[in-house]
Amino acid sequence: MVKGGIAVGALLLAAVAGATAAFAQQGAHPVDGSDAVLDVGGIDHIGINVPDAGKSAQFFHDLIGTRVVSDWRPAPVKKQWKRRFRWHAGARLNRLMMIEARDGSKIELFEYASPIASHKQPHEDDASATHIALKAHDPARALAAVRAIGLPVLNDPVTLSDGSRWFYFLSPWGSQIELVFPPGK
Repeated sequence: MVKGGIAVGALLLAAVAGATAAFAQQGAHPVDGSDAVLDVGGIDHIGINVPDAGKSAQFFHDLIGTRVVSDWRPAPVKKQWKRRFRWHAGARLNRLMMIEARDGSKIELFEYASPIASHKQPHEDDASATHIALKAHDPARALAAVRAIGLPVLNDPVTLSDGSRWFYFLSPWGSQIELVFPPGK
């Protein structure tokens, strides 16, 4: 199963890279999917590296009510895999958890151990920086709840021209999380 996953992953990355290059050359980005290389129906999950998968899963459970779908403590990873996926040679994957929100969207939590890996969050303007954006409902209630938990809030809610709103805060390990509120909320 893992070997097949590697092959599928490599093909997917190659297809995305080719599509991205083609779009960049054309300067066009189809929004209806008619010119898409892959027939994708949405995002299944996002993956994030965390310092402690168990504590991170508990954080998301307490914050948004996620449940654990799988909890895996893998065997040692071969050198070829580490090279292919750009891991540090001395790294190991301690734990891998998949958690699921009530709407079915999932977050994959990777807990690595590496003597030389950086444990600092990248600056948000660094090419590899990421954040999670979660759909939410009541901006005032959400903002109050995040502040009550003691999480750093990065901005007051911003209202866009379509009426949607958003704000960012930091997880206990420093990842940026965005709450997005649809128009009229």
